[in-house]
Amino acid sequence: MQMDISRSEKKRQAARVEKMAGELAALSAGEIKNLPVAEPLRREILAAGKLNAGARKRQVKFIAKELRQNEEDYRQLGDFLARRKGSKLKDNEELHQVEQLRQGIITDAIAAFEEARQQEEPMPAHWPSPALDQARQLLPELDSQEIRGLAARYARSRKITHSREIFRHLKGLQERQKLLAAQEAAQGTARSDSPQD
Repeated sequence: MQMDISRSEKKRQAARVEKMAGELAALSAGEIKNLPVAEPLRREILAAGKLNAGARKRQVKFIAKELRQNEEDYRQLGDFLARRKGSKLKDNEELHQVEQLRQGIITDAIAAFEEARQQEEPMPAHWPSPALDQARQLLPELDSQEIRGLAARYARSRKITHSREIFRHLKGLQERQKLLAAQEAAQGTARSDSPQD
């Protein structure tokens, strides 16, 4: 027995499908080529990105209509967009983590510089930095001397280039760590897939 759907629920469903069609139209050409749908629908989605505002809106409505008529395409594209958003969220979290580490290191360096200045002494080479200790735990390959030097130069000069350089170092190590983890995972999968003697 099929349940009757209210008119307002039908409108909400149509709005969700149209929103999805809009998100699909906003994807890059490379992402659209990887969509898990038949070629005709893929071409329609690709075409939407090349249209101006009014024509694009009509094309998005057409794509939404196609999706409403094909439950399987709708489900697969919904899964694709959810995975894509998930990976973007992860990237944003990683970026935020690097930003927090950099800010913490710089804050520790400024505190050490100000303390040394008040005591009319040079800034010590090894000032205390809980943020740098945390960065070394997360990124074992971190060259703490180099980061200390950059942070000290920032504390003395407040030049943004030193802050950016710290960020680049931390981000580069984070990317390297991700790449190595992915390679190890791929090798582990390859070993488990290979036939045993």
